Amino acid sequence: MKYFTGDESGLIKWISFPPKVVEDKRRKRVKTEDEEAEKKKPALEPLMGSFGKVDKEEQVQKLSWATLDNEKLLLVARKSGKIQFMSPETGQIVKEFTNKYVGPKEDQGKFVGLFIHDNHLCICTSTGDLSYTPLNSKKTETITINNLGPDLEIMRGHPTQTHIFAIGGKERDLCIYDIKALVKSKAEQDTLDAAGPNKNTSLHKKKSNKSVGLIFQAKNVPNDFLDLQQPIWIHDLQFMNAEATKVAVGTHYHQFRLYETKASRRPTVNVEIGKHPIKVLSVGSDFDHVLFADTMSVVGMIDINTGKRSSQFKGFSGAATDLLMVPTPKFDDDNEEQQRVKRFVASTSLDRFMRVHENSTVYRNIENKAYLKQRLTCVVVDEEFEYPVPKVKTAQEQEEEEEEALWKSMDVTEDRKRKHA
Repeated sequence: MKYFTGDESGLIKWISFPPKVVEDKRRKRVKTEDEEAEKKKPALEPLMGSFGKVDKEEQVQKLSWATLDNEKLLLVARKSGKIQFMSPETGQIVKEFTNKYVGPKEDQGKFVGLFIHDNHLCICTSTGDLSYTPLNSKKTETITINNLGPDLEIMRGHPTQTHIFAIGGKERDLCIYDIKALVKSKAEQDTLDAAGPNKNTSLHKKKSNKSVGLIFQAKNVPNDFLDLQQPIWIHDLQFMNAEATKVAVGTHYHQFRLYETKASRRPTVNVEIGKHPIKVLSVGSDFDHVLFADTMSVVGMIDINTGKRSSQFKGFSGAATDLLMVPTPKFDDDNEEQQRVKRFVASTSLDRFMRVHENSTVYRNIENKAYLKQRLTCVVVDEEFEYPVPKVKTAQEQEEEEEEALWKSMDVTEDRKRKHA
């Protein structure tokens, strides 16, 4: 596997760890010459590399995979407002867009989500700007289709039903939208604008942009014992089923909430986890569990049906900024098959380490980790990449090669004819 990380300095780094050789320690036996020779060889080192230059205005805010012209590329969203399609092999920028609502200035926002739908790039910013741009567009600036309102923290698209996405933020409760309805509304509005000014200027007949394409809008939990409204501040969310009717949410007020849109507008599970804000939420070992990370280096897994912690991952000295289960569970996998697959948890954190934890034992040990020098923000994985392990030669093969090299190094002599007297 090959891990790609983004950081606050604008670099994209990749690393591939060598496979670990598991020794059978139960049986004590006499080691052969081949095993002794193999042990003396130096251990395999991780392969590493980086793309880009150090520039804090080019900080990587979002990182994901995308396909452009049947080529798998990295999709990088930067603090400067650039959205780049980058080659994972060379780091070359294949295509680039810019968003005018994102930038280093105080009045500009940041990227809160991006995904690909129907050969279009869908992007949302913290200021609520929703853009929908064709991938083959010759223009470099993204095309805005709606404004979803300010103070957004997260926008995430559904993994399979790519036309559905959900948003949340500060005093912005969970909302689920259909991008098709938003695009249709934009096209109708453009048609009306082209026809001329609308004669009917009645205010009560004007539709709110926020309600266009809205599938589901969550309702806040009941007031507290003082009859005060409960504050809302969503940091991250995940779709937990193929029908997009089950959504898990992590909040600033250390709450884990599970919404089932067919059952109720209010969360069916609402529990407090720890005492610190939940910043990151990711799909766990299956779709009954989620990974979470707070602002105080606590990383664990939650059973979404009960709201209880099922495991905890240790070894963090800084808050985790991104979590990813590898291989990532899919909706069409069987439950039995999901349980058999050996999975790992890849994470990036503010302590500049990229870690890989095993998830097959109760200990959740660290399998691999690497110090990457910059404060890391996000991680994605190329599951198809295999570490190029050099072929190990046995002692007999080495002897045969040495003997063959010896024969090749000898000079060929010509036959001398004897002179007869």
